[in-house]
Amino acid sequence: MRRLLVVLMLSSGFLLAQSNNAPATDQNDKAAKSQVTVRGCVDRERGDYVLVQQDPGMTWELQGSGKVKVSKYFGQQVEVTGRKVTSLPTSSDSMTNSSAPSPVTIIVSSVKVLDKSCTARPVK
Repeated sequence: MRRLLVVLMLSSGFLLAQSNNAPATDQNDKAAKSQVTVRGCVDRERGDYVLVQQDPGMTWELQGSGKVKVSKYFGQQVEVTGRKVTSLPTSSDSMTNSSAPSPVTIIVSSVKVLDKSCTARPVK
């Protein structure tokens, strides 16, 4: 009887361990799908750093990761790689009379400078 109980406990432990691995794979797939590489000019809008693409006309909010400081690329044409996340509007966004906030934020993991200056201006 004791052996049966031990075998049942071990079996259920193995089943739980296997079922916990499945969501990790799903999370890894989602993380890979949220990786983006985008080219554009770094500008400022409502106090945030943004990446402005001319074609198609799109603006992405940029957040530096621990090792990347977005501010040092202000005014430059760059290629950024990072994780795409949905932005949540803040109270300051609704209080300003400027354009709507960027719906997508990129958590920047790397930056490649394409040109030290930008001639493109933000699309409004």
